[in-house]
Amino acid sequence: MKDLHIEETTGTFLTPAVKLNATTGKCSMEGESFIENPQAFYAPIQEWIDTYIKEVKGQMEWDFRFLYLNSSSSKIMSTVFRTLKDYENEGGKLIINWHYPEDNTGLLEEGECFKLVSKLSINLIPYELAD
Repeated sequence: MKDLHIEETTGTFLTPAVKLNATTGKCSMEGESFIENPQAFYAPIQEWIDTYIKEVKGQMEWDFRFLYLNSSSSKIMSTVFRTLKDYENEGGKLIINWHYPEDNTGLLEEGECFKLVSKLSINLIPYELAD
């Protein structure tokens, strides 16, 4: 199984940087997700997760560090969290960290909502934005 790396894009639409490591199980998404067609962007990520769960079955550690999620991206992220919860229910080990700028209550609330709806143990971690 191969790692998946997607570079962050900026412009009219914004996509986060994605780093999914098949060997270590360390995964991250960072940046802004303001995408016209989030299904197309997130499809390879979902496929990678599905393959990892079937083939590797190792511990996964996720770090989400979004600065912005539009509503359609948030819906897709709910699907990602459901997949991770299914993996956990089957005995998979997960560590999930939701990093949010300490002054951004919207992203904190988004993380709390994902935690509540998915029933995953999500660590909510504030951080200070650099100037």
